[in-house]
Amino acid sequence: MRMMALVIGAIALACLGAALWLLAAAAGLYWGPEYAPGSAGMPGYKAAGVEADGGGIFFPGFLVLAVGVFLGKFALNLWRKP
Repeated sequence: MRMMALVIGAIALACLGAALWLLAAAAGLYWGPEYAPGSAGMPGYKAAGVEADGGGIFFPGFLVLAVGVFLGKFALNLWRKP
């Protein structure tokens, strides 16, 4: 069980590292000048009280982060199992 916990823990650490890198890359693009330069003047930019600001660019990073946290918790539970 402990070998499997180590393998899953390593995968969890890789997921967490990839998530942090992906979130940093998405933030650099999101707050950069080249991301949707003329979107503020578009008439359909805001509809039904929801602003389409492109915040969904962070979703893949948060998804990988959630997978990493889940796998880390799973590895910890495997490690503690006698």
